[in-house]
Amino acid sequence: MAAYRLVWFQHLHKAAGTYVIRRAMANGEVLYPKHENGNPCNDEGVIPLWEMDSNQLTDFIDNCEKKGVTFVATEWGGPDFSTLAKDPRVSLLTCLRDPINRLISNYNYDHYWMWTNSSNYAQYINEGNLYSSPEYYTRIFSRNHDLAKKIGTSDLELAKENIALFDNIIIAETGMDALDDLGWNKESDTTHPTFGSKTTAFHLLRKIRLKRLINYLRKVKHMPPEDLAIHDKNKLDISLYNSLKK
Repeated sequence: MAAYRLVWFQHLHKAAGTYVIRRAMANGEVLYPKHENGNPCNDEGVIPLWEMDSNQLTDFIDNCEKKGVTFVATEWGGPDFSTLAKDPRVSLLTCLRDPINRLISNYNYDHYWMWTNSSNYAQYINEGNLYSSPEYYTRIFSRNHDLAKKIGTSDLELAKENIALFDNIIIAETGMDALDDLGWNKESDTTHPTFGSKTTAFHLLRKIRLKRLINYLRKVKHMPPEDLAIHDKNKLDISLYNSLKK
């Protein structure tokens, strides 16, 4: 009998995460009985795994083993990576893309789906959501989730230490070949593109957002203004990403 293995996927917004989850499902991985896009849930919603201490996290893994769960995604925070890495049952996986392109994609996706009330990038990055905030990657992997706390080079070093614990790190721009190492040979054609979705177009039509619908059909990509200095605001993430690309 094969040893139990739990693939733990750190899902980063708009970095091919949904594709990875669908690929896992296509290859027979078992997700938590109740989940939202791979994130384990209970009757109250998504289980905040990133708030668990080491003992609680180990208990959760024990529970997954009893249930036969072989794939878990965490999307809303970074769990105790050290505890996960020390557990021989766990295989850590994540996927990153260029942080500036990720933010632009996230903004446009939320803009056209009307999941943000922000009318520009300056409002968007200050909206109070971790995934739309500057230095998103660094905050996730350093586990500095409190946006009221400053983030600096010590967080970057901790983020690098934690991501070094991962068994598989995918850079989205270079392809998904690393998923073959997990035995996921069956392809999944599920993607989450910003443009080209009939569902999104219908959603805008139903909401009578005709100008936004026309822009969507024309594939108008809203870009951050130069005076926002978006690269400077994400210099830690850029450093982290570039170190992984090397």
